[in-house]
Amino acid sequence: MIDMHKIVLVIALCSLLSFIAGCDKGIEPEPQDATQSGKTGFSGKVTFTGNWPAGIKRTHLVVFRNVIQSSSDFPPPNLAFVIDSIPYRSAVFDYNSIDNNIQFSILKLGLGDYSYVVVAQSKTPDLSLDRKDWFIVGIYYNGNDKSKPGVMTIQNGQMTNGININVDFSNPPQQPPGG
Repeated sequence: MIDMHKIVLVIALCSLLSFIAGCDKGIEPEPQDATQSGKTGFSGKVTFTGNWPAGIKRTHLVVFRNVIQSSSDFPPPNLAFVIDSIPYRSAVFDYNSIDNNIQFSILKLGLGDYSYVVVAQSKTPDLSLDRKDWFIVGIYYNGNDKSKPGVMTIQNGQMTNGININVDFSNPPQQPPGG
């Protein structure tokens, strides 16, 4: 059964994103859609340890072009891609960007580097683009270097594998500004 409320929210979000991102580069051509090749994207696993917080309404893997330095970096145009909702109380969530993308989204994963890939949660029942409504519970790091978020590179015709994130509810990461 189709959740009409979710569809309406996604359409409203798409309209807002389209309006905000529509003409920021003048007549410059749009970047190539990385998913057109059929095998371009990323995949990995989110592993959850500890007790899930009560009242969580949504959990998503979210890709940002740049690290969040202020609350204005949370919504578009920095927001690049969102994985569809991760089920509440999951222990492990295997995903790939082709099968698990939010449907009806105008967000297109382009080729290039993405500097902030996170798992974010919200207690708000409605989709919100306000930074204050979200908290980061896991961050993608390159290898064992936990000193800074990892950079995910998307290349044409390739799946970037191993974008794994560990969420430890007993030891959450430092929150970016604006929360």
